[in-house]
Amino acid sequence: MLLILVVAVMLNAVAADHIVKMKRKSGVYYVPCVINGVKKDFIFDTGAAKMSLSQELANELLAKRALTRNDFKGTTQTRNANGVVDNNATVILKQVKVGNRLLKNVEAIIAVSQKAPLLLGLNVIDLLGDWTMRKGNLILHEYYGEQPTDEMPQAISPADVTYIDSDYNTPLETTSSGDDDSVPSLRVRAYKGDSEAQYQLGMMYLKGVGTDADHKFAVEWFRMAATQGHLAAQLALADCYTYGWGVDVDETQAEYWRNKSSQVEY
Repeated sequence: MLLILVVAVMLNAVAADHIVKMKRKSGVYYVPCVINGVKKDFIFDTGAAKMSLSQELANELLAKRALTRNDFKGTTQTRNANGVVDNNATVILKQVKVGNRLLKNVEAIIAVSQKAPLLLGLNVIDLLGDWTMRKGNLILHEYYGEQPTDEMPQAISPADVTYIDSDYNTPLETTSSGDDDSVPSLRVRAYKGDSEAQYQLGMMYLKGVGTDADHKFAVEWFRMAATQGHLAAQLALADCYTYGWGVDVDETQAEYWRNKSSQVEY
């Protein structure tokens, strides 16, 4: 009878744990996560202060309407591996699911690098409750918090979709977006759908003023502004297609955007 009782207690203890199978690659462990309904593997990084998304993932979330311009809250100063301090956009994720843990309104930073590693930082890890790692498994122990549901964040309108650009690093402090024309301020205004900010940021990336030149980024910012009817951005995008700046030369597209810029209603 005592043996049966001991076995029952052990089974209940095991049942209280939730096991998340991780993947090991290049000496680090990746844990599967669901970010606003999108499944991705994140590096389990106790050395990162905050959750970090790549530009690629941010774009994917926007394309799937899992992010809205209202989710972007400002900029955060970060220090990269070379000791350089940058300003990065911060975003509030409505849902972050790790195993049987459901976290809501999680703050994350967006990395400038398109392929930056996805990091599950301490601001998420600390909310998972008690956990241990053993033989490639993340074991989440008994938990009394909110459990995941099948309810996903409400879909947003296409008008809320924006383009992402920031940098991967470790947060230092948060700053307000402000109204100046610095690159960090322009980024935040551009994320929120300001077509003039999108155009100006595109010009900075095109000419390498205030930031490293990157014609592909320039094209994307011009495109966002151009689709909102910004005339200068439409002409700039036409030039990009004419001269092959960040895109393949395409006279059809160049002519299309030049025509759009001339179709002004008075």
